[in-house]
Amino acid sequence: MGEYRKLEMIELVSRIIATGSVDGIAATAAALRTINSHFRRYGDYVDVEFTQAFQVNKIDPNAWEPNQKVLFVDLAVNNQDPSMTVDFLRRISAAGHEVVGIADEHDAEAWRQAFVDADLDYFDKLALKPASQDKSEIESSGALLKEWLGDYDGELEEYMFRHNGHNPYQLMTHDSHTVELLDAADAGDRRDFSTHFGGLINQAVKSQIWDNSRREYLAKHFAKDYEPDEKIMGWVAEYEAILETHEEIIADGKNLGDKIYRIDAVGKTVDMTTLMDQLYKDHDVVIVEGEVFNKDLGKKERMASFGCESESGLNILQALKDAGISAGGFASKANIALADEEAAIEAVRAALTA
Repeated sequence: MGEYRKLEMIELVSRIIATGSVDGIAATAAALRTINSHFRRYGDYVDVEFTQAFQVNKIDPNAWEPNQKVLFVDLAVNNQDPSMTVDFLRRISAAGHEVVGIADEHDAEAWRQAFVDADLDYFDKLALKPASQDKSEIESSGALLKEWLGDYDGELEEYMFRHNGHNPYQLMTHDSHTVELLDAADAGDRRDFSTHFGGLINQAVKSQIWDNSRREYLAKHFAKDYEPDEKIMGWVAEYEAILETHEEIIADGKNLGDKIYRIDAVGKTVDMTTLMDQLYKDHDVVIVEGEVFNKDLGKKERMASFGCESESGLNILQALKDAGISAGGFASKANIALADEEAAIEAVRAALTA
């Protein structure tokens, strides 16, 4: 594999594999906007696939068109099972494809080792190499791409606009739209969705968070257009309805004292992360009555979930186990049977007031 220069890499990319976070989607849109930018094609012929580090085993490189040049965006090595990432790299290579860049800020050394373990010798020749959050100021894929692209050249953008996209020196360039996408990606990585693109992407995705086709549509749309279309605004409206449901759930909740609050989310569509963030502003522990599918019973079963902010220092799971209550989960979130709820409340109350 040759050592690609920036422009060559951008021209060659034919497939982007990215994570479905706001950071990943907005950074993918920015990458697409940069691809073939001097022809104003904005990655028209690039395939986009959204996944997670722990789901790459589901991707089949043999199903791709031949000789794909692949860019990873916000995709980390699976830190729970690095061999899954190694196998993915091997399968990409065995199918005749190449990874040409990795826009990921999580752990560069993990990626380097994955290449070594996959018997691929071109990590140091990647045009875009990953970064490590703990060893640099780069904390998002958006920030990494922005640094890699370099300073925004407004004069070149204006020249190209006046000359129908002609780039006289074949320079790789990006415009203010791209910069705004990358800044939105960086903010989104910190869960700041107050930016134009970040707010729209976040709301459009969260009303149907399992649907990766939405992520692909959003990335490709915002690669070309600044404003959302009717379809995207319909998705945003769906999320706004969810936020209204949140208000109803909170209003119907019950204050149990000692900053413990209980809500009932059975049968309701919610964005649990946003809902819990809102509740944690006023309460130390939130109990959510919900439903989970019980494989043994073959049907949904009601349960109670006890949660607190991970930074609070409270270990809910341990408090419940110390009280002899059967529970699953982790320190800041534990699930129990409804029949054990009263005893669990008292155990958590005791832990809070100890």
